[in-house]
Amino acid sequence: MSRLIAGIHAVKHALEAGEPLQELVIEKGKKHPRLNELIHLARKAGIRVGFVPRPALDRLAGGAVHQGVVAKGSALKRPDFDDWLDSLDMETAPLLLLLDQVTDPHNFGACLRTAEATGCAAVILPRDHSADLFSPVVAKAACGALSRLPVLSVTNLVRAMQKLQDNGFWLCGLAGEAEGSIYEAKLKGALGIVMGAEDKGIRRLVRENCDQLASIPMPGRVESLNVSVAAGVALFEAVRQRKKSEE
Repeated sequence: MSRLIAGIHAVKHALEAGEPLQELVIEKGKKHPRLNELIHLARKAGIRVGFVPRPALDRLAGGAVHQGVVAKGSALKRPDFDDWLDSLDMETAPLLLLLDQVTDPHNFGACLRTAEATGCAAVILPRDHSADLFSPVVAKAACGALSRLPVLSVTNLVRAMQKLQDNGFWLCGLAGEAEGSIYEAKLKGALGIVMGAEDKGIRRLVRENCDQLASIPMPGRVESLNVSVAAGVALFEAVRQRKKSEE
């Protein structure tokens, strides 16, 4: 399956990461120095460059803000979950993000970007009822994270969680009803942060298979946070705790 990458930042990240791109499609007549830079990088890498009118590029981008450029590429090869787990070095105390039925492509892409920024070893999600990994909206929001971060689709998320626990992972799920705060949670060692969609949260079986549930204190009147914001709060708190334990 092919994938589309829209937007100057996302396309530049893909070019610099050496992703398998086949063609850069540029808006005909659009002048921008950063577009010229992308054209130069693409031609240097032997990637075909084409020019089309704005309406054609809009249709190709599928609703993503393209800023005058869309890249066509081959789908990135995703590792098998069991093979990835067998090869994982547990001595590094890996940090993971598990996304339970996060279907909004903007939120999903932003979660990937945050996971990469916090040094996650992988993002794990159910194969069904998740955002489309090949969506140009996801690629743009992820801003290069897709090419740097293993994203593992599994048939059964609960079964994958159990395998992670059998291999020494501690799983902390974020739930608004949890009594304990994320700032009091155990977020060191081999750890998986489990997030659900902001409208429904994590599903019952997923919640029951977490080792711990935690909430984000919110003294204001807002009842819930965007899932990508909540993931950022939890992951960076894990980074803080780990860094503090090393001091």
